[in-house]
Amino acid sequence: MAMMRQSAGEGALLVISLAALGVVVGALTVALDLAVDGAAAVFGTCGRLGWLLPVAGFATFGAYRALRLDFSWSTAQVMEAVRDGRPVPAPLAPAIIVGTSLTVLCGGSVGKEAAALQMGAAASEPFRRFLPGRLSRLLPSAALAAALGAMLDAPLAGAVFSFEALRRRPQSAADVFAPVATALVAWGVTGVAGVRFLAAAPLVLDAAALGAAGGAALAGGLAAGLLALLFCRALLALRRGLAQLGAPVFALAVGGVATALVLGYAELFHYEGLRAFCGTGAAQISVALSGGDLPWWAFAMKAALTLLTLAGGFKGGEIMPVLAIGACLGVALADGAAALGATEVAQGVLAAAVMAAFFAGCTNCPLTAGMFVLELLGPGALAVSAPAVAVAFLIARSVSLYPTSLASRSGAEKPVSG
Repeated sequence: MAMMRQSAGEGALLVISLAALGVVVGALTVALDLAVDGAAAVFGTCGRLGWLLPVAGFATFGAYRALRLDFSWSTAQVMEAVRDGRPVPAPLAPAIIVGTSLTVLCGGSVGKEAAALQMGAAASEPFRRFLPGRLSRLLPSAALAAALGAMLDAPLAGAVFSFEALRRRPQSAADVFAPVATALVAWGVTGVAGVRFLAAAPLVLDAAALGAAGGAALAGGLAAGLLALLFCRALLALRRGLAQLGAPVFALAVGGVATALVLGYAELFHYEGLRAFCGTGAAQISVALSGGDLPWWAFAMKAALTLLTLAGGFKGGEIMPVLAIGACLGVALADGAAALGATEVAQGVLAAAVMAAFFAGCTNCPLTAGMFVLELLGPGALAVSAPAVAVAFLIARSVSLYPTSLASRSGAEKPVSG
């Protein structure tokens, strides 16, 4: 009887802790969203802030030093710590909000979602002391699920990601309950606050539209897989090269100056439109999925700016830019199909499929990609996206932005952790 009461008490304490963690992660997600969106709005009105990107990097480095944080903390390292049961320092939560906001303020191409993963894992640390060891281990991965699910407006995708990216199999009902419950609570908090990833309507496709999109989606998956290989390898090569400079401030200087020069000369020669490819990439995703106009080279420009920013060591997330690159690639492929006379292929459908495929290729998380599309755009989009996701995953399965997604595979290339 005493053991039953103890078990019931621990179960109640776990539920309370998960709910509280979900509320905290949701509130922090709202704060991150407001800070980054505010920074993006300021940069949109004053593009010359791009010249100050190196200064933003130095200021972020100083903030990490002031908080006694190792500047090398990245999303990849946070996920490794969660997988291995190591603590993630709580001050990382405010630090990544400040760092991501400064990067976006000065024109860096980073997102919120991977930054939210760092923030969520850091926020889980104070809660772990209230639970016994076998239950406290559930909190960090639950926080990852909550952060990603709340920011992407897809709580079940966040829960799937917490298993897939860490290469963990659930061993008990609690293993499944923890990330799902925490993600739903955090998602509810952000929903009340009005934080939305995209205001996209579900894609409704008939049999003819599904058939027309299916072949194009397979070709899109092939292109997405090849581009994911190129993107991850290029990021690894750039990071290795900049690491030879020694201290992180030198990488920040090189990456920041290179990005600033690209943006500065674009403005000098009246190509101010390139500034639209800075920041998170949410605008490009929205345009792509709604069938709006984007230049065919949009994916290449977004990829180039993202590579420069991430390789330089600037703080922020990888996931939103990856989704934007994929969506823009889908637009380019739809334009190519239209030029060849295949006008029946809808741009929004192909953009959704290639977006999911490129995410799967860059993260080795195809199940997360599928669940994300299902939650965001409905079963029709999933039916088109699933073959593309599978093809891209098979092509790019030797690389990943996150080392934990490759940990169980022999022969995989060294991941591109920061």
